[in-house]
Amino acid sequence: FILFFCFRSSYSSNNNIRVAVKKDLEKFNLAVKGNYYIQEPFKEDILDTGRNIKADIFIDRESIVMSGRYYKFNAIDITPIKDGAVYIESRPYRGKIRIIKDAGKLTVVNIVPLEDYLKGVLEYEVSHWWPAEALKSQAVAARSYALYMKNVNKRKDYDLRSDALSQVYGGRLGERWRINRAVSATKGMVLTYNGKVLPAFYHSTCGGNTDNAKHIWNINIEPLKGVSCNFCRNSRHYRWHKSVDIADFNNIFSRSGYSWSSIETVYVKENFNNGYTKEIGVLADNQEHIFSGKDFRNILGASIIRSRRFDIDKSGNLINITGYGWGHGIGLCQWGSYGMARRGYKYNQILSHYYPKSELKKILTEP
Repeated sequence: FILFFCFRSSYSSNNNIRVAVKKDLEKFNLAVKGNYYIQEPFKEDILDTGRNIKADIFIDRESIVMSGRYYKFNAIDITPIKDGAVYIESRPYRGKIRIIKDAGKLTVVNIVPLEDYLKGVLEYEVSHWWPAEALKSQAVAARSYALYMKNVNKRKDYDLRSDALSQVYGGRLGERWRINRAVSATKGMVLTYNGKVLPAFYHSTCGGNTDNAKHIWNINIEPLKGVSCNFCRNSRHYRWHKSVDIADFNNIFSRSGYSWSSIETVYVKENFNNGYTKEIGVLADNQEHIFSGKDFRNILGASIIRSRRFDIDKSGNLINITGYGWGHGIGLCQWGSYGMARRGYKYNQILSHYYPKSELKKILTEP
């Protein structure tokens, strides 16, 4: 790792992150405590100013309606002034709110400085009581992932969602002093590879080793090829078991377009050399159906198959699944980082283990 190297890139000019906190709404409640002003995005003219408002936002006659005012724009920005706070459905957020009108529905985007965004992420991805070095490693991974997605989605209306499809983000409600301290201690630090910000994926528990990203995504780089992990045994998801009734199993697959009258057996057809499941076979109606481990898990759902590292068989009227870990298995193992921190490893050592051959660099940040 190379520490505290100024990494100049297009990211340093604007450190705001655009997070879609609500999507496809017909209406929602917004409140601002303190002074605020309203603008059309990317325009300097101020449309309105006010103080202490609470209103339902909806669309009427192609306009965004707020407190009796009609804004005939595709989007408006609501910016609190100084210490003002903005609330969406009673949840407080830092930064400003952009309301976007699209196909008769509303999308609510929180535009927030990167470091403030991270303060609202960590509590929902790990826990504030975890060791400080684990929190720091999570902060760097989350910061790197956010900046990577910002570049990927720069031509879209938002960079990330606020749910598990991106990083879980809860706004100011998620802030804790230990988390804020971890974010501040790693301010501006990101993971890079070949001079670019790394897509620093992470997951809860790997169950013994992380996976190669090319097994499920079109990504084939050294930091994401998978490593052994002997640190996540404290996770309750390290080893798991699930049994599914054959009728429920059949119903789930029928909703994905597979209609079988009789299932003879279900089995692992092939594993990758690291133990992650490559292909699953289903022998139904005297015909073999082959699924990738990824697709099979997506069909049954993550609540049934917690990871792609599992074994499966049919016994009577039950499908029995036994596996290791929770999540996609790529990049940082969060419970592994917890275990490493408990053993005295520093955050740069944790990141070096899970993202080998990456570099830890400091991007230029605005005050």
